[in-house]
Amino acid sequence: MLGIDYGCHQWHQALGAARDFRIRAFIDDEPWNHRTRIGETPVQYPGELVALVRKHTACAVLQVEGAKTPPVDNWVLDELRTLKVPLLTLPAQLPESPSGYLAKLIERTPQDACGDASQ
Repeated sequence: MLGIDYGCHQWHQALGAARDFRIRAFIDDEPWNHRTRIGETPVQYPGELVALVRKHTACAVLQVEGAKTPPVDNWVLDELRTLKVPLLTLPAQLPESPSGYLAKLIERTPQDACGDASQ
């Protein structure tokens, strides 16, 4: 999850409650947030994103519409494309079924890294 704003927290909580998806890391560039935790989820630097995607075989990288996101290098974006991991933008307002919404969003991406959307 790119960012740690309120919308990011809401999505983290909603997806965690449904247990269909798991946010493995929050990405933020502020040094005082590095290695802190939001619930059980660590906050990491943007430079660690590709390694985290590989380590956790991530299905997608998420950002929330309107949330402050850390800068992500073009190299990172190129690596995500190479790994076929989509960068998805979630609405700031939680939909009725956040997990269902995310599953449908993943299904519509041309990437194939996710396989079964519920993983």
